[in-house]
Amino acid sequence: MRVETGRFGTLEVDETTVFSFPMGLLGFARHKRFVVLDHRDDSPFKWLQCVEDGQLAFIISDPLYFMRDYHVDVRRSELAIIAPDRAEDLIVSVIMTVPADPQEMSANLLAPLIFNMENRLAMQYVLTDHRYPVKHYVLREGEPTLARMPEGQDAAPERRSISLR
Repeated sequence: MRVETGRFGTLEVDETTVFSFPMGLLGFARHKRFVVLDHRDDSPFKWLQCVEDGQLAFIISDPLYFMRDYHVDVRRSELAIIAPDRAEDLIVSVIMTVPADPQEMSANLLAPLIFNMENRLAMQYVLTDHRYPVKHYVLREGEPTLARMPEGQDAAPERRSISLR
């Protein structure tokens, strides 16, 4: 499938790599199909590119890169729309805001994206306990610094940022 994008030009996208967001994203409910693209091989960032609107793309990241204790505990029923069988099939990412001043870069920890890698369904999940902010400033003084995870940590079960109950 060919996707015309404003940022990346024309992309050839394998249909099997597309994620469907049945409910869309907050503020973008009519946009349902996205592909995840690497920013660079050595970067903690990725792009969530809409395949229906080539002008719509978000920077996303694994929250464990900058907040080692980030964890979402979710009832299986709350994720019914993406039909998770096992927590191991789920990947959590957060949408980043990257303004001109890098010190103002923030992550939306209150509304993470949850990807089911098994069936390619995904959703944005809004936490109700408010222990995480909408704007977590990643590089500000006193905050954890952005760092690469040690080799092999990404897939380690003890490093999962989500659990199902």
